Amino acid sequence: MAHATTNTDVDDILTTYLNKEFISDLEFNLQYQKFTMKGDIPNGGGNVIRFNEFSAPAATGYTGGGSAAITEGSTTANEITGITTTPSNLTMAEFGEFFKETQLYELAAQPGTLERLKKRLLDGCKVSIDSFTRGKYMQSTNIFYASAAASGGTATGPASVTAMGASTLIGAKKVLRAALAQPFKGVSGHPDGKYAAILSEKQELDVVTEVTTGRVYWSNAVVNVPGTMGQQKFVDGYLGVIYGVATYTTNNSTTASYTSTVEVGFVCADGGVLSASIAQMSPRIIVNDVNSPYKNVNSVAWHSFYQAALHSSTRLVKLYSSQ
Repeated sequence: MAHATTNTDVDDILTTYLNKEFISDLEFNLQYQKFTMKGDIPNGGGNVIRFNEFSAPAATGYTGGGSAAITEGSTTANEITGITTTPSNLTMAEFGEFFKETQLYELAAQPGTLERLKKRLLDGCKVSIDSFTRGKYMQSTNIFYASAAASGGTATGPASVTAMGASTLIGAKKVLRAALAQPFKGVSGHPDGKYAAILSEKQELDVVTEVTTGRVYWSNAVVNVPGTMGQQKFVDGYLGVIYGVATYTTNNSTTASYTSTVEVGFVCADGGVLSASIAQMSPRIIVNDVNSPYKNVNSVAWHSFYQAALHSSTRLVKLYSSQ
């Protein structure tokens, strides 16, 4: 039977010697904050950070874009009279949670309890920040719908959506490239020069198990990779890079309402969602004496100054697929 760990009641941790070790903590596969354009405000730098984006070059002059040739010796041809900037300002907000622990709790609990409690708070921090950032992803109005068409999807809303497929990711990538959105570079663990897809576990299942006549599907592609790489992906459950889109899953996914409830994933380019903190991205874990008369109560907390915002829907494709 589960019991809440509280300070108003003597609970199982204090009254019962725990058997050997703790049950493993729940691990979260969190992805959203990872694929944001990040900025840190230095100490003393205020509480607002601005990100600026220059407009893409105009397709003028000749068919296919670019400026026209200038007359030899000209000093006035092809002057750019203005380059538009699009700013996004992020104002810091505070996030945190805390838990009070009595001195008896600390003294009587099994060794390692406080360290596991700190880890539990840090897990809560990760889920809070990731879920908050996911809310900014959800604001994108750039939707790509999974469909049974040979292209695997459509940018215009169909009567209903189908299961996700590898071709859906390729179609979403096409939308980003058409908007001149750039892939990621310098993200830890992510291959440079690739876009990032964040899929729900159901969408991952759909991609892996798809066998559809007339379009690209993942399982056929990976088993035909030379050597053992393709087979290893299939056996180990690694989606990998699908036609320039590095693919990840999260168990912190969400759904949306379309003609029915649909799974939601994302294909991200650099600069779609912004995030910022003061001094550093990592939250602090704080253990404090709460100034009780007997000095017998401490608090354990996590705390962070953080903010995120959707900067450009053209850099973030929201994927709708069937449940």
